[in-house]
Amino acid sequence: MLTPTRFLPLLAVAALSACSSGGDIVQLDRDTYMVTAQSRLGNANGAAAGITKADAYCKERGKRMQMTGAETSDGVIGIWPSKSVVMFRCAA
Repeated sequence: MLTPTRFLPLLAVAALSACSSGGDIVQLDRDTYMVTAQSRLGNANGAAAGITKADAYCKERGKRMQMTGAETSDGVIGIWPSKSVVMFRCAA
C-alpha cells in the first residue's frame, strides 16, 4: 500500500518528468546524431533531458555517448519552455 511518505516522492518525480521532454533522435551524418529537448523548468533541465536520451540511445547500441555540441534557447520558467539541441556521436 502506498503511504503518504512513499507517495510524495513518486509524485515529485512524475511532476518533474512531465516538465521536460526529449524529442526523436535524428541522424545527421554516418555517426553523428541530434536530439531536441524542452523543459518548463529552465535550460539545464532541457539539456539534461537531451543528454539522458542521447546516452540511453548509445548504450542500447553497446557504445558510449560523446557530446559534440549543444545549443539552448531561453524560455520563461513555468510559462514557455526552453529548448535544447544536443549533437552527439556513439563511440565504441
